[in-house]
Amino acid sequence: MQIPSSGRSDQLAKILLGTQETKGPSTQRQPSQQETGNDRVQISDQAKELQRIRALGQTPDQERAARVEHIKNAIENGTYDVSGRKVGDALIKQVLTDAVV
Repeated sequence: MQIPSSGRSDQLAKILLGTQETKGPSTQRQPSQQETGNDRVQISDQAKELQRIRALGQTPDQERAARVEHIKNAIENGTYDVSGRKVGDALIKQVLTDAVV
């Protein structure tokens, strides 16, 4: 005995389970050549720029490291001289730059 499947529950099961009725092998969909493993990833120009900037940030800057080492040694020896005028000028320049930006 076979019970025919014609009702809402059967249709709902087909939708939820992804089952489809087929009439034979000719109705089955064959994946195209593009769908069989030729995945591609496209990275936007903005993402590429972020990657470049990140790489630059991770690259050690030899000049900066040498300058920091020089200042560190001067501070430890007590020979580091800070010009109040240079510090004040730098602060004013930074405030003005922040106000414009």
